Amino acid sequence: MALNSGNSSASADRTAILDEVRKVLVEQCETPEDITYDLTENDPMERLGLDSITLAYVFTHFEQKHDLIFENDDIDPLRYEAVGELIDVLASRISEAAAGAR
Repeated sequence: MALNSGNSSASADRTAILDEVRKVLVEQCETPEDITYDLTENDPMERLGLDSITLAYVFTHFEQKHDLIFENDDIDPLRYEAVGELIDVLASRISEAAAGAR
């Protein structure tokens, strides 16, 4: 995935990542859909009420699906103030993996 800012495919990729996060939260973390269905990058992370174990499910999903590796501090929910910051980390790692695969 190419994730260059200013590129329409970048926003589409970010949207896909956000959709994937929503899906994992609902299906694997049992987060109520009414919390995730209108989730945006500007929403505060505290809206989700995630702890490190729940956030680990999200990262594990992305590790398995995209063949990524995350550091322990990536999984610290206190690291992220807004959902967009979480999307930044995920998008960056996906982009790095895609670049490395070329």
